[in-house]
Amino acid sequence: AANFVQVEQENVSGRKGADGSSVTYTRFGKDIGNYTLGVQSRTARFDAGGIASSLETTVSNKNVSAFGITPFVGVARDFGGDATHAAYSYGLVGATAGTQVGKGFAYAGLKTRVGSTEDGARTKQTVSYIGYSYPVAKDTSVNVGASRSGQDIKEKGVSVGLAFGF
Repeated sequence: AANFVQVEQENVSGRKGADGSSVTYTRFGKDIGNYTLGVQSRTARFDAGGIASSLETTVSNKNVSAFGITPFVGVARDFGGDATHAAYSYGLVGATAGTQVGKGFAYAGLKTRVGSTEDGARTKQTVSYIGYSYPVAKDTSVNVGASRSGQDIKEKGVSVGLAFGF
């Protein structure tokens, strides 16, 4: 869904020895003609200490959709976190799908990193996610979701947040 601002809190459990974290997301979506622009800011506070943040920008075109699935492309910046984790940029490709379920909206998606400016081996990550947005007032919804990432970053998360339409 586009034309929104969303704030979400996610509890992340590391898989296969990875550290867990508490993650805060701020997301914006805006329709511009046939295009949808998305921006996501992510700040993770790791259980073992430390903070990492990233910023993603994606674009999709509603005319490039088949069977309710809309692909997107994007660019992102990982701002690093400490001396062993330098900042770098990377590309994104993915797809989303969603449908009205009851009074709310159910959605699912998948995104993966492509390319990178990292020194050395690039960090590989593919994230799958599902969610449900339930309206609680005019232009205000409660969102719940779950995600799972694989490859180099192995995490699973559950989230809750608020979205405000405009």
